[in-house]
Amino acid sequence: MKRLINTPLKILGLLTILLGLTVAILTFGYLIVLGLIFIGVGLNVYFIDYLSIRLLKKKRAFWTAQSILTAAYLILAFVTNMKWQEHNAIVFPKDFKGQAGIIFGIEGYPELPETKFWKKTINIPENGIIITSTKAENVPNTVRFSFTDNSSVDYNRINWDPNFEIDCITSDSKIKSWLFQVSDSQSFSVKNIMTNLCDQIYYKQKRSFYKSESSVIWADDKGKYLWLQNKGLTSLPNGLGKLHIYKAILTGNDLREIPPQIFEITSLQDLVLAVNPISEFPCELQKLKRLKSVSFADTEIKEIKCDLSQLDSLEYFDIARNNLTKLPEQIKNIPNLTWLSLNDNQFSNLSFVDSRLNKLEILYLYTNKVNNISKETRHLGNLKELLIFDNKIDSIPDNISDLKNLEKLEVWDNPIKYISPSISKLTKLKAMRLDDDFLTQADKDNLRKWLPNCEIKYQTRKEKKNAL
Repeated sequence: MKRLINTPLKILGLLTILLGLTVAILTFGYLIVLGLIFIGVGLNVYFIDYLSIRLLKKKRAFWTAQSILTAAYLILAFVTNMKWQEHNAIVFPKDFKGQAGIIFGIEGYPELPETKFWKKTINIPENGIIITSTKAENVPNTVRFSFTDNSSVDYNRINWDPNFEIDCITSDSKIKSWLFQVSDSQSFSVKNIMTNLCDQIYYKQKRSFYKSESSVIWADDKGKYLWLQNKGLTSLPNGLGKLHIYKAILTGNDLREIPPQIFEITSLQDLVLAVNPISEFPCELQKLKRLKSVSFADTEIKEIKCDLSQLDSLEYFDIARNNLTKLPEQIKNIPNLTWLSLNDNQFSNLSFVDSRLNKLEILYLYTNKVNNISKETRHLGNLKELLIFDNKIDSIPDNISDLKNLEKLEVWDNPIKYISPSISKLTKLKAMRLDDDFLTQADKDNLRKWLPNCEIKYQTRKEKKNAL
């Protein structure tokens, strides 16, 4: 044992190896790579000690080398440890709540404070916003939080997003930031400032050091479209009116309303605004004269207060997953509506159907609480697809024959016990799927006889639910 620690370097080597073993074992292998690095460094220290013994025969020279190498090792270990702990000290104003952020890489703005002793102290102003010419990659990627009054910090109440970006769309620039959401108080001040900076870049008043690596304008066989899904956006920059795109996908953002810039895109045919906290229907939609399809699925829209009868080109309307119990009346005034998506709502019947919906060809009404296919079917003579699965329907009644142009019927995940022979009048029906929990073999034989040209698929609800 004495031979393992009879020089300073050997002591350091042994301590380093023990530290590596401790790190690897106490973290149950989670930091095994770091532990192996420590062990490797310790073994190298032993090797350097071995070389000093072999090469330095004079005692004075040997111990001088030991002293210098030991001091160098300790200094290197100290610097490495401090470098590893290098961080940004983010200091919020006392009692600060809401959104704060640092917007990076904007020409002409002050640089962030220099790092001193491995710490960069960044004081967040009262409005929560810092704009700097410093680039994000030039600051430490670790943060520690505090408040000006030195009150305790609950890290669970501070969300840090170090990768929030806004593409300026109409230029090749983008804006990068670090976002901080303090407590549960919601605000979007930093995001709005970032959009405003994009506007200033568009008008050549500002310049960002960051360029877009990939465009948010994509293309398919129908043409160009705008892809801004799940970007965390609260607004859009100016200049979108010069885009010649046929579709805009804004799904999964934080939009409280449709950005007015969207109404400037005169070429727009498809607009997808699903999964946004929009509560008021935009009456300006009528400005989009070429609009064929719109989705407000999973928003907070419950009613529509404007006339939609001038939307002559609109054919597809999606208002699924909105917890609706009744259909907003104005939707029925869309003159050429052929496709209506009402799935995942709270409809209990078909009473919302009237003659204004007589042009419908596709109706999605699955995952609701509909308990019967009522006689409103008389208004749906042009319907080609009816998806009404996952409801509470127990029979297919005589009036199913009203759907004389029906080609596809999805009625599975309903407790169907009776099927009317009138279904035989659906001579255009090509595909049907339903559950057979309560159907006899005779029922199935009759259905095959009534619909000889239809592909009928069965499933057992009990088996499906057991599988879940």
